[in-house]
Amino acid sequence: MTRKAFRRVLVLLAFVAAVAFVSCGDDESSSSTTEGSTVPTTAPATTSPTTAPETTAPTTTEPATTVPATTVVPPTAPTTSIAGLEQLAIWPAADVVFSTPEAAAADFVEQLLGVPAVLGEFMGGDARSGEIEVFSPGEGGPGSSVVRSTLLLRQLGPDDGWFVLAAGHPGVLIGTPMSGATVTAATLEVAGDARGYEATIIVKAAIAGTTTLLDDPAIAMGGALETPEPYTATVDLSTAPAGSVVTILVRGDTGLETDPGEFSAIAVVIAA
Repeated sequence: MTRKAFRRVLVLLAFVAAVAFVSCGDDESSSSTTEGSTVPTTAPATTSPTTAPETTAPTTTEPATTVPATTVVPPTAPTTSIAGLEQLAIWPAADVVFSTPEAAAADFVEQLLGVPAVLGEFMGGDARSGEIEVFSPGEGGPGSSVVRSTLLLRQLGPDDGWFVLAAGHPGVLIGTPMSGATVTAATLEVAGDARGYEATIIVKAAIAGTTTLLDDPAIAMGGALETPEPYTATVDLSTAPAGSVVTILVRGDTGLETDPGEFSAIAVVIAA
């Protein structure tokens, strides 16, 4: 072989070795990349922080407030002799029947005021009620009598008897208590405007339909002349039965035993 041919063979062998080396290096590089770097095909899901649930404050249940129902207590019928009447009356007792208003009026004046009854004519208001004036006895002869009070009367009860409901005169006014008021069985203040001889005002309290006084008569001072003036008196009703009807009688003194003086009278009820 010539030198020139031998050189060609060496060059060819060197070329083949170089190609083989490059090919080997590429395979290693490719293998290295494939085996060493694992690229995930799916990115891991990002887990968002869980939002803490809202905390609801426990509901405090207030115990229901029970409002007691208002109890309406029916009025208790009076337990005295006036019991059973459809209207309050101060005279007579329920079982006493007067067939005329004049008889009932005369009995009231004579029994409760303790003086002779000098009465005017009955003045009818309707078929079952009316008024009768009470006069002084009159010391100056006929026509000298003056009006001392006016009685209000009405037929009540199963027998239609006549009863005195109240009495009134502008010279003796009862402001406290009101007619028909319910009061306690205790001391009661009676007040108003009145006039009397030497300004003396007498206040009595009695079980209706009777002459039974619940306390000694109370003495108060009012007006001594034409104009009535304020007075105040206290009577003790502590012995009156619950539900009973009581007569409050106020009169101006006259200094005369046979003259009732100006007077007014009302009925009150003792609380049950």
